[in-house]
Amino acid sequence: MITLENASFITKDHIQILDRLTFSIPKGECVVICGPSGSGKSTLFNVLNGLYPELYEGEVLGTWSVLDQVLPVTDFAAYIERFGVVFQNPKTHFFTTDVISELAFIMENFGYPSVEINMRVQQQAAEFFLDPILEASVFALSGGQKQQVSIAAATMLAPDLLLLDEPSSNLDFAAIARLKQALCQLKARGVTILIAEHRLAYLLDIADHFFVLENGHLKVALTRAQIVQLTDAQRIELGLRELQASKQSLVHKLGIPSSITITLDRISYRYRKQTQVALSIPKLTLTNQEIIGITGDNGAGKSTFFQVLSGLMRPKKGKIFMNDQVAKEKMRIDACFFVMQDVNLQLFFETVRKELLEKAKLPERFDEICTRFNLTALLDRHPHTLSGGEKQRVVIASAILSGKTILLFDEPTSGLDYANMMQVSTLLRELALEGVMVLVISHDQEFINQTCHRLLHFEQGQIAADRRME
Repeated sequence: MITLENASFITKDHIQILDRLTFSIPKGECVVICGPSGSGKSTLFNVLNGLYPELYEGEVLGTWSVLDQVLPVTDFAAYIERFGVVFQNPKTHFFTTDVISELAFIMENFGYPSVEINMRVQQQAAEFFLDPILEASVFALSGGQKQQVSIAAATMLAPDLLLLDEPSSNLDFAAIARLKQALCQLKARGVTILIAEHRLAYLLDIADHFFVLENGHLKVALTRAQIVQLTDAQRIELGLRELQASKQSLVHKLGIPSSITITLDRISYRYRKQTQVALSIPKLTLTNQEIIGITGDNGAGKSTFFQVLSGLMRPKKGKIFMNDQVAKEKMRIDACFFVMQDVNLQLFFETVRKELLEKAKLPERFDEICTRFNLTALLDRHPHTLSGGEKQRVVIASAILSGKTILLFDEPTSGLDYANMMQVSTLLRELALEGVMVLVISHDQEFINQTCHRLLHFEQGQIAADRRME
């Protein structure tokens, strides 16, 4: 199915991303590609799916044999018909404006009859639990819902080979369970599956092998039996996340005086053309004495809460107070830095260096932050040439250098390996000790356990649970 011998890739700027990879993957196997952010996982997928060099410049070296064809292929259209691809950023998939059209698009593009298309759309909607959002605009979906639509669309043509780049990064626990079920079904049908992933626990009883990349080369290939035998020290040395699903726990309160207090009083928000209220909070008080984690299913109102809190959206009803003073939108915007779920929306400049320094209020911390986030070697790169995890680190570093007193992070560990996840956790705890208010939306239980003192759980736009360490 896939055979690589001394397979390398060099960008148009003469940067070697992949270095003499050699391995074989038989038909019907599920292989997880893991390793640190920036190790070449996404580039490997983009060569396998033909985007390099079909759409992007670069030199493909060595032997690449995929689906019985030698790369680069001569008939790109016929080649990709046998593929399903889920990119790291699900928005890059979308060609239409609503979910049902997005699912139908690829089959329409290849000229399938409308009856067959409609039947297949209904099958995918049922399998991926998309019936409630079939008529929804793709622009109104949460990050996790976009991810689910992307995976459903990628498997519309029943591909022989499926590539998934960080498929669980924006998914809640229930959606990850559904993803796992779908992958099991696809594997049972004989589909070959490659998954670039940092969260490994849900894949342990699906994957046949785990390939660990480092600096573009294959560091080690492990079977399922071998990876579960790793000690914690060996796992961490390889840069891998926990191999067992984490149980929920919280850390003890910081024990610092309160200097920032935010109170939400009878807050309500509803999106245009929607009858259901997206956010309803009768009363909530937040302080900088604790790092506050925000959890809940995809579409539960977490990101809406952050957009209202940060001043990006005005509540339809109610008031927000900061230190007992009514805080209008401008006041909240001036105080907050919101790291969004899609960090591509927050990368504006031509180099990482300029991205970090242009609006920095704490330039004296530049060298320290770059070192701690492993950004020094990337400072002269264009931000949009970076991997998803590297982009995430750039925007988090920008938030810290901004000098804002309230930092909001929406899935900050999406695309991050173990070392960088721990670095983010450590830095957020340090910022909190300095008096910065930190709030984090996350489905990453391993990160929550390391970082948060208080947990707000959202359901249908309301806070269903409010927990602290006892």
